Order: sequence, then C-alpha cells, then structure tokens
Amino acid sequence: MQRVKLTKNGPEFSRMVYGTWRLLATQPTAQEINRRLNVCLELGITTIDTAEIYGLYEVEKALGEALALSPGLRDKLEIVTKAGIYVPCAYHPERHTAHYNATGARLVKSLDKSLRLLGTDRIDLFLVHRPDWLTRADDTASGLNQLLRVGKIGAAGVSNYSVSQFDLLNTCMEQPLATNQIEFNLFHMAPITDGTLHQCEKLGVLPMAWSPLDGGRLFDPENHAAKSLSAVALRMSKRYGDATLEQLAYAWIMAHPSCPLPVIGTNRIERIQSAAQADAILLGREDWYALWEAAQGHKVP
Repeated sequence: MQRVKLTKNGPEFSRMVYGTWRLLATQPTAQEINRRLNVCLELGITTIDTAEIYGLYEVEKALGEALALSPGLRDKLEIVTKAGIYVPCAYHPERHTAHYNATGARLVKSLDKSLRLLGTDRIDLFLVHRPDWLTRADDTASGLNQLLRVGKIGAAGVSNYSVSQFDLLNTCMEQPLATNQIEFNLFHMAPITDGTLHQCEKLGVLPMAWSPLDGGRLFDPENHAAKSLSAVALRMSKRYGDATLEQLAYAWIMAHPSCPLPVIGTNRIERIQSAAQADAILLGREDWYALWEAAQGHKVP
C-alpha cells in the first residue's frame, strides 16, 4: 500500500483508509474488531477513520477496547476522529434537536473524551465534522490551535466544508488545515465542479473521500446507472487484472489529480482485502471517462 502526506509538512497516511461509520452494524466483539484492524495493518492500511458520533457515540469506545487487546497496535496506526455533531440519544436525553457545535471549547471537550475512549494520548488528525453556522471561524480555530499547541492532535482538518468555509477557517489557523473529508464517488461528483477538489489541489492538501461506493448504490440492480456502470466495468475488467466494479470505483476516485484518499466502509474482511488491491490500479484516461459517462448517463460535454 502506498503512503502519502496529506500536506507538505502534514501527517503521512496510507493511500486508502479504513472507516468505522458502520463498525457496530454486525455487533462485533472486541476480538473481531481487533482482527479487522490487524488485517488492515497486514494490508498496509494503517489509517483508521472514526468520529465521536459514530454508532450514536459508541464506536470510539469499541475501537478503544479492540486496540487495548494488542499492546503496541495503536502505535502502528494513524487515528482520525471527528467532532461537532450532537444528536438526541440514550446517552443525552437532554438533547431534543440535532445540532452542530464547533465552538473551540466544545471541540476541546470532545477531543478529550475521544482520547479517553480510544485509550490514547494523541489523535493523528482531528476533523471538524460539519460546519457550524452559528460559530465564528476564529472561535473554531481557537480550539483547534490549542489542541495543536499542546500536542493532543498532530494535525487538524475539516469534513464537508465548502470552498469558502475551508478558506475562512484556514485563515484563522496557526497550522494550515490538513484535509477536507468530503463525499465523493461515481454517483456524487459535485466536488469536481464546485471547486472543492480544485482548492485542495491549489493548496497541496489531499482530500479524503467518504462513501466512495455511495453506500452501496453503485451495485443496486434496480438503478439504471448502476447497471450501466456494471456493464462498462465488466468490459474493462481484464485490462486491470479482472478488477471488480468496486475496485474500479476506488481507482476512479484515486485517479483524480487532487489524489483523494478513499475511506473504505465495509465490515467484511474479504472486502477490505479486495478493496486494498485497488491501490495498484492505474486507471487509463479513456476508462476513467467511460465510467464517468456510465454514471452520468450521457457523454462528456
């Protein structure tokens, strides 16, 4: 697995990232999660993405318990977590409305909780999960800058930020933002045209791509575009060592010149192993556009 730096002086991550959004969907034991993490490590996928809200605030704790089973495992991995989304749930009955909170004080408090639950003294990359429309950028930056200064986080970034939101927060940072984690896949191509990926390329910031398979919609037999994608992928498969549509979809993302890092979301070990093979696929220009056309349902302009 290739390794890349998110920015010139930023953290070094594996080219593909293991995401934990649905980690608890199969109600795994700590031993089963530990096994997944070790499989990722064997494949060279050393970067693990999580968030405070995942599993309604239960995933970080489950990850911490799994990491504790293998002393030294945490030091072989890069941990990414996010904060800023707060919703009503069993743990917080006092909340009545889902909301965002990216105040500096709230981010510091959430990060300290993440450190405790994950059983670590540092987070390699800490992201503001969603832009908070009621918080000034300098307030958000104050919390991130504080965490950077004391070494609790190695780098700071954002998720789901627009070009202008990223630019504004970046002007308040003592250390430039390291990434923008965005939704990007064959069925969600807005970042190509809305300036998000152009901004990353201009600033030398590698984006991260969540939901690279659009939550499985790429394989929906009832979806016309998905059926078209499947047919096109089948025709080009042999040129890439019998690659599957799933592998080609990851390769399509990674072929973009802004060099996005796909966040793999499966819970199945065999699919993690299969996904990792996409790192070696160098998708040809015409094949990239052929997948684009199949997904969009029309030829390029």
